Amino acid sequence: MKAGVKRTLRAALGLAPVQAMLRARALREDPVSVLCYHTLGPDRGGPDAWTVLRLSDFRTQVAWLARHYEIVTLDAALAAGPGRSRAGRPRAVLTFDDGEAGLFHHLLPLLDALCLPVTIYVATGQIETGRPYWFDRVMGALGSGAHEVDLPGLGHWRLPAAPGAGRWAVLGGLLETLKRVDRHRREDLADRILADHPLPAGRPPLAPLTREELAALAASPWVTIGAHSHCHNLLDQISLAEASESLRRSRRLLQDWTGQEIAHLAWPNGNRNAALGRAAAEVGFLTSTALDGGLWRAGADLHALPRVPVGRYDDAARLALRLVGI
Repeated sequence: MKAGVKRTLRAALGLAPVQAMLRARALREDPVSVLCYHTLGPDRGGPDAWTVLRLSDFRTQVAWLARHYEIVTLDAALAAGPGRSRAGRPRAVLTFDDGEAGLFHHLLPLLDALCLPVTIYVATGQIETGRPYWFDRVMGALGSGAHEVDLPGLGHWRLPAAPGAGRWAVLGGLLETLKRVDRHRREDLADRILADHPLPAGRPPLAPLTREELAALAASPWVTIGAHSHCHNLLDQISLAEASESLRRSRRLLQDWTGQEIAHLAWPNGNRNAALGRAAAEVGFLTSTALDGGLWRAGADLHALPRVPVGRYDDAARLALRLVGI
C-alpha cells in the first residue's frame, strides 16, 4: 500500500510542469547545488551498497545535470558565491567522499570525455596503511548474498540475497547502529563481523586508493583534492585536540602526496559543530562541507556547507527530486 502511494506521488512530482515549479522555487536566489557521491562501481557485480553508484547510472545523472546546470569547480563556486551566477544557469558542484579505488578505475577515465570537474575528499589514514576503514570492510563483507549478523546487546540483522534498496535498508541500519557505539568497540565489532563473513581473497571489494592512484587523480586538470580527515572518526565524538590533529595531518599528507594546495574539507559522516568549524579554519581550510541535504545559499557558514547525498538507488528522476528538497 505504502509503496504504491510512493510510486504515485513520485510520478506526480516527476511531471514536467510540477518539476518546473519545484525547480523554480528551489533555485530562487541562485543557490549552488553541491552533490555528494562516494564511489563508482561496475554495472554488474561489486558490492550492493548505497555508496557504490553504478557507472552507467552516473553517466545518466551527469547527462541530466549538464542539461539543467552549469557544473563548476568548488573553487569557482566559492569565488562567485551563491546568487552570482554569470551563465544564467544554476550551478552544481560534484564531490566524492572517502577516496575509494573505484574513483581511479571508473571515474578518472570519464573526466576528459565529459569535461567534468570534481572534488575528491580523501581520508588519508586508509591510504597510508592500505587498510579500508571499518564501514568499507563491513560493506565489502556483506555486500552480496544472504547474511545474518548478530551483535549481542545491539541487534540482529537478516540481509536477504536479493539486491536492491530493501537489502540496503537492512545493511544501512547495521552501519548506523555501529556509528553510535564507541569507536574502539566499533572496530572490534567490525572485526567480529568479518570473522564470520570473511572478505574474498585479494584486494577487497571496497579498497582505498593507493598512493599511485591518488597521484594519477591529482594530476588530472579536472580534479581538486580535498581532505576528509586522517582518521575518519566521527569528529564530534572525539576530543577537539584529537580531531584538530586529524585535520592537520590529513591536509599535510595530501599536500605532500599531491603537490596541491589543500583548501577544502568534508566532515566524515557530516558530523561537526561550531568548535570543529573554528578548528578547520585554523588548520587552513577555506570550506568544510556537510551532508544536510540542502542547497548552498548566500550567508551560509563556509564550514558547514550543505550537500545533497546521492547513492546507488537514486536514478536521475530521484536525483531531480533531491535537488528540489524532496
